[in-house]
Amino acid sequence: MLDKIRAYRDAARKGAAYLLDQQNPDGSLIGEGLQADVYHKAPQALLLTGHADRAGRLLEWIKSNDLQANGRLHHFDSGLALYKTNWICQGAHRMGRFDISMPVVEFILSCQAPCGGSFQTPELTQFVEPVCTSWTGVTCLYTGRLQGALRSAECIRSMVDQQPDADRFYYHMTPEGSLLTGEGAPFVDATKTEQAYYCPGIAGLFMVRLHLATGDEACLGTARELLQFQLGCAEDAFAYPTAGKSAVAAAILYAVTGDGPVRNAALCMGDYLVGQQKEEGWWCNPYDDGIITRLDHTAEFVVFLSEIAATLSAACGPSPEGE
Repeated sequence: MLDKIRAYRDAARKGAAYLLDQQNPDGSLIGEGLQADVYHKAPQALLLTGHADRAGRLLEWIKSNDLQANGRLHHFDSGLALYKTNWICQGAHRMGRFDISMPVVEFILSCQAPCGGSFQTPELTQFVEPVCTSWTGVTCLYTGRLQGALRSAECIRSMVDQQPDADRFYYHMTPEGSLLTGEGAPFVDATKTEQAYYCPGIAGLFMVRLHLATGDEACLGTARELLQFQLGCAEDAFAYPTAGKSAVAAAILYAVTGDGPVRNAALCMGDYLVGQQKEEGWWCNPYDDGIITRLDHTAEFVVFLSEIAATLSAACGPSPEGE
């Protein structure tokens, strides 16, 4: 286990070095022909790997260029915009940049639907899904908005309760909270590989973190259900780029419960990421190794490997070397 933890830390540091090489002097990661959201995960990635100065420079660029008067952040791509906003808000709050995080969280809360789920933007209100909903809940935990987190949790719990098929995880709901299961409704298929594992994974990650915040056993139970579903999925359930969030959830669940299978799931994903990292430090996915994907995946996997390593290390106790 300790050798694996060291390998995860080393991979995270190598990934951060790649990000640093791509960062502009003004702190941004945007370049010619690269007008896309490639920086929302980077503040946390740089902070967690010991580059707080460079994370701060990026946050200052975001404040100057993207933060609007109502707390909304400009995004070049509106797809899952609230998810990206939550990444920036969390990174800013962890850095102590409350001048960014506090106005932004108010905007984030304005996107909650009647069922407690979250819209992707104020203009995209046809449905809610677990990515924006769960990341809003995590942001609420960081910023002390417990009621907002509890509303997010109500949506996730209802989403789990309404699942009609043990081999499927449907993940779109109406704003009022009805799970969409009809023709064309998206779902994670446990019988097939290369699925959107982040949908149950990010929900499980939020719920186990909410348990840490509140001690609520029902939250822990929901996290267990979500992770159990993924453990029953195809062979790549914890060895595919979309499973990073699930692996962090598994590591935390192991720290809380001592459950061996979820520990093994976290290790499986950690090993996969170490094996998939390119010599230059970046990650891609099986379908795209363009610069946008490299920057996005690298920042995310730096965060997740850092958090998996930290969580498992704490759960294992002191190493013989006192690391």
